[in-house]
This record gives sequence, structure tokens and C-alpha cells, in this order.
Amino acid sequence: MVSIDSTSRKVLIVVPLVLLVAVALSLNVVNLPFGGGHDSKSEPSKPVKGCRTISKPGNYVLASDFGGATGLTGSCLVINSSHVTLNGSGHTIKGRGVTDTTGILVNNASGVSDVTIHSVRVSHWNRAIHLRNSSSVTVRNVTTVQSTEGITVWNSSDVTIAHSRSAHNLFGLLVDNRSQNVDYSTLHYHDNQLNSTRGRGSVGA
Repeated sequence: MVSIDSTSRKVLIVVPLVLLVAVALSLNVVNLPFGGGHDSKSEPSKPVKGCRTISKPGNYVLASDFGGATGLTGSCLVINSSHVTLNGSGHTIKGRGVTDTTGILVNNASGVSDVTIHSVRVSHWNRAIHLRNSSSVTVRNVTTVQSTEGITVWNSSDVTIAHSRSAHNLFGLLVDNRSQNVDYSTLHYHDNQLNSTRGRGSVGA
């Protein structure tokens, strides 16, 4: 019979205990979130399925084509909150050519800032895209067609209209005299009655 001295017994007892502690610690480390519990994933986009008002910050994405009835006066999609990104995902917001209606309206009497609209086609409205009382707005990769006014900018500042197209409208772009720092150097025009105006009548650059 092999004899086991006291030192060997201690080693046989201590080694399994050390292994158990190491395994337990490793499991706890795996379950701990990085960054002190902060979720590093970006906020998922909220689907937009029809005409509505967006009144909270966040990312929004059009789930389909829509538009249609808004009455004699009204707007289909209204953004009255700051810090909003609207991804059109290539869809179309189509109106019925009714007077004083708007496809996408960015407006709040208290002001709206940090808004991005991209990848959407807006057609058959009085104003396809209307920016009002807003700042730090980016409109990119959009198409406005067959409307009275393709894109209008009223009382707004630091607006960028990039790599977009305005076609077959009465006015391709209209910017009022109160707006400042409006960059539309990469806006492409096609077959509008008047491509761009500044201040309701004087032809701008």
C-alpha cells in the first residue's frame, strides 16, 4: 500500500480548491458587461409605416412607400424633435398635389436642431421637403419631384443639401432671406420651371 504523507494530502486538497475558484472567477468575468455596464450597441431604428409626427429623438426608417390624404392643408411626416435621423431606405412619400400640403416637414416653434434626412423620394406635394425654424440639418441622397416647391428652407441655419436631385418641380429650391449658411452646391436640378430662388423672387446661385 502506498502511503500519503500530510504534505501530499494538503496538496491534493488545495489544488482542486484553487481550480474551483479560478473557474468561478472566469465565469463572473464573462458575465460582466464591458464599459461598466454601458450597452455599446447603437439604438435600433424605429419603423415608420405611414404619415405621423416624430416628437422624440432617435433613428427612424421608412418601412414602405406611403403618403396620400392629409386634407387640404397638412403635412404627412412631421419632425418636431431635435437629434433625429430619418432613413428613407429608398422609399417614396407621395402626395396628391393638394395646395398647402407638405411631404416632410421639419419644424418646431422653439427650434429644431441636429436632424438628418436621407435616401428618400418625395413627390406630388405643394412642398416636398420643408425646413423651418431649424439648424444643423442635413438632407442627402433625396429626390424631390413633381411638386410646387421641391425643397424649401425658412428661417433656418447651417443646412446642407448634399448629393440630391430636384426635378420637374415649379421651384427646385427656395431659400428665404432669413436663412443662413445653406449649402446646396451638390444639389442637381432637372427640368424645373425655376431651379433655385432666394427670398421669394430673386434668382439665387
